[in-house]
Amino acid sequence: MGDRKTAEQFFNNGAAAANDRSKPEYLQHSYQMFCSAMYADPTWATASYQAGNNASDLMHLPAAIACWRRALECELPDVGPHDTTDASRAKVLCNLGWRLESVGKTLEALDVTMQAVKLDPALAFAWLNLSIIQGRLGFTAASVASARQAYGLAPTDATVEMGLAFALLFDRQLAEGFKHFESRYAYRLVNFLKYPYPRWEGESDKTVFLVSDQGLGDTLSMTRFVRAACKRARYVHACVHPELLRLLQYALMDVPNLNLLPQPCNFPAADVWTTFVSLPFALGLTDDEIRNAPQITYKPERTNARQWRVPDRKLHIGIAWRGSALNEINEHRSIPVTQFLDLYKVPGVQLYSLQVDQNKHQMHDTGCAPVIKDLSGYISDVTSTVAILQDLDLVVTIESSLGHICTLAGTETWVPYSYMGRDYRVGVDGADQIWSNYRVFPQGSDMRWQPVFDDIVTALQIRVDRERAGV
Repeated sequence: MGDRKTAEQFFNNGAAAANDRSKPEYLQHSYQMFCSAMYADPTWATASYQAGNNASDLMHLPAAIACWRRALECELPDVGPHDTTDASRAKVLCNLGWRLESVGKTLEALDVTMQAVKLDPALAFAWLNLSIIQGRLGFTAASVASARQAYGLAPTDATVEMGLAFALLFDRQLAEGFKHFESRYAYRLVNFLKYPYPRWEGESDKTVFLVSDQGLGDTLSMTRFVRAACKRARYVHACVHPELLRLLQYALMDVPNLNLLPQPCNFPAADVWTTFVSLPFALGLTDDEIRNAPQITYKPERTNARQWRVPDRKLHIGIAWRGSALNEINEHRSIPVTQFLDLYKVPGVQLYSLQVDQNKHQMHDTGCAPVIKDLSGYISDVTSTVAILQDLDLVVTIESSLGHICTLAGTETWVPYSYMGRDYRVGVDGADQIWSNYRVFPQGSDMRWQPVFDDIVTALQIRVDRERAGV
């Protein structure tokens, strides 16, 4: 046994710093204290456990995993003041399984999480983690069952309810999934709950303030429900991303009781509020009504048709390699721009960059400009993007807002699909999509992009060969 008294002094100092979130640097201070506590008494499970929690908060995931493995080597009743040995061990295993899943070690995560729920069946977050892992493996029905176990144990926990929402959506229980997805306001969007009017629950003859609460692609997907909302409401003030404004003004110009406003906007005179993603729930739609709702359509006239195309190339392909950094799955779904150069294994290809954010500079930083033409100067909003898409033969993009725009434009779209960065509209592997209509090339559990692009190159060569053969 080590010096427990000294370890406790370091530990208490670290715990106080970790619990005080007023300054970001306090987490780093607690890191140093927990390190000292572990060295002062390497046999103390609590120090290893909390050091793992701290490393996890700092997103040092391999370190967190190693700390929890160390905790499992110690005597465990002291991880929590009132825990039994089994309950203590279950807590450590629960956290270990969570972060093993986060780094893509899915099968080991499944094993340790199963151990956790057996040791402590009342541990809601262990059931939640199990649900996420089962969903990752494509067992969507089992994922829902585990998420229901978690929700039954912690029905007021927004994190748990969000897990149930996603399990249901991936299992295509859409109406119930969107119902539970309302928990996202308590989970992370608390500011919406402070709006000066109540949330819309689908009542007729109300003036509704309709707001974008997710990304541009989510809003564009959900505009398919705007007409139904306007039929139910007296009037709708819809606040949308500025990049969407011009397109929606044209596409929905036949709706007389709709006022489109660019974000950010002031609060209008209204009776109730809702968001685009909440529309299926607010309108009380069934699974079939949600799934079969048609996307809005609008194709603008081409003003500079084909003038930007590189001559003497046979296959013109748009690409995008990174999405919004505000999306927590962005690092999983994003791909190095140089990976797209594999498409040049097929003769006759010309690539065009459709990145319009700061990430477009990566094309130049990696020396790709001679073989990837930058089209960002032609793109000012979604309407101009749709105009360009009509003159591309194909788009290869990560799963992001561009894919939703391609669906609107009717442009063929191939998506290298992340193992860790999935979207409920696309599903586990793209076999049962709602609204997306992509050709999906799923990443394996090894999370490598090279095999994905090998498949894309093969598919591209088959397409070219068929076109040459007139098939």
